[in-house]
Amino acid sequence: MGRSLDVLIFGLSGRVDGLAEQLGRLALNCRIVRADSPPARRHHYWAGGVIFAECENDIDDGMRAFARFSDQAFPVLVVGPAGLAPRDTVDAWLRDPAPAVQIAARLRALFRLHSMEIVAGRRAEVTALYGRGRPQVERQDTPPSVLYVGDASPRFMELRHVLEQAGADVVAAFSSYSAFDYLHERPFDAVVLNATGKREIAFTISSAMRRNARLYHTPVVLLADRVDNQTSEEAFARGVSDILDPSAGDAELRERILTLTEERKRRRHAKASLDACRDPRTLDIETGLFNSGFLVSHIQDLLNVSVRDELSFALIALQIMLPEGRERPDDTSAEKARRQFAAMLRHLLRTEDAAARFSGDVFMAVLPFTDAPGIDCVAARIAAIAECTAFESEDPLHPFRLTVRAAPVPVRTGETAEALVERAMRALQSPAQIVAQA
Repeated sequence: MGRSLDVLIFGLSGRVDGLAEQLGRLALNCRIVRADSPPARRHHYWAGGVIFAECENDIDDGMRAFARFSDQAFPVLVVGPAGLAPRDTVDAWLRDPAPAVQIAARLRALFRLHSMEIVAGRRAEVTALYGRGRPQVERQDTPPSVLYVGDASPRFMELRHVLEQAGADVVAAFSSYSAFDYLHERPFDAVVLNATGKREIAFTISSAMRRNARLYHTPVVLLADRVDNQTSEEAFARGVSDILDPSAGDAELRERILTLTEERKRRRHAKASLDACRDPRTLDIETGLFNSGFLVSHIQDLLNVSVRDELSFALIALQIMLPEGRERPDDTSAEKARRQFAAMLRHLLRTEDAAARFSGDVFMAVLPFTDAPGIDCVAARIAAIAECTAFESEDPLHPFRLTVRAAPVPVRTGETAEALVERAMRALQSPAQIVAQA
């Protein structure tokens, strides 16, 4: 189900009450608002908003209602009739009726993109303090590229026509074999899977893409025989980003697909902006992680923002303990193990997370927009991977393993970055924090 998110819902009572209950079962905390709802009593970070719209005025009313609850920007999803024209003021829209699992999946994707962009901006501000100014990354404004997978049907011809009219580059793969060839040859901004009569083949492709690190974030649009709760649940469980039924018109197909291609471009730009903050002045030379000074500055910046906007983040402290006898200064395999662990740590975290080496064997990671259950889950995952990892010794036939001590540390109100780090260091000394040992 994923982490819990706080969502605003605007619409008629008969529509939104049932949706709020369904989304609640999908770990979305919903607050129903009306056009005359009183303002929020305090700042609260909303992960997104959903507007049930019958006409254009409903969108305007919903946006005004959301503004009474927060002055911060957050992604907004509109659920409305097919003839409703998309607005620049909203992030995405779905045709009514839309299953709850589809709404939840789109909200989570939009929130993840939104949070990446926020963290990229915050991290760039901190990087600027290190003497080279704020990193500038130009966005690559290239035509969207779309891979169609399915039969050479009239539906494909219609789809290619409307997308090419919008300036998109459409490539067709009429078999799963050619689809994978194309996916490995070049990047795409979106993949459209025509599952009409071949649902399992489409699901096989989407599942394989989600198991591939390079293809994981490529959005997948499923053209299904029907869109119901059962089909939608299976589709999103198999890695689909959005789902459309055969009755979708050309305009809807174009807008829904191009919305996902735009999100993909925004994600690439956010990632490039985060990567640009990896300046030599901010990094630990030995491990390639951030250095401790940069991470403390980054934590303090997030703390300052948290006071204003109530953005949640958490800290995890990790200590690797070498087998007895490997603490010698001349043990080169121990230093290799530290570098290997650092590389592992970086790949186990999200792009927007930041990890640093604080001392020889102590590492810390900041996870923005992460609550207490989320940080516990991350700590357990890192420990589980470390537990089954063999680290190279002088004798290649006899690798060794590490003991990992992990301390998930939630943030306290009014705490400074230095105090948070000190508390994390103390937490590492608790025997209860040994979470993995091989």
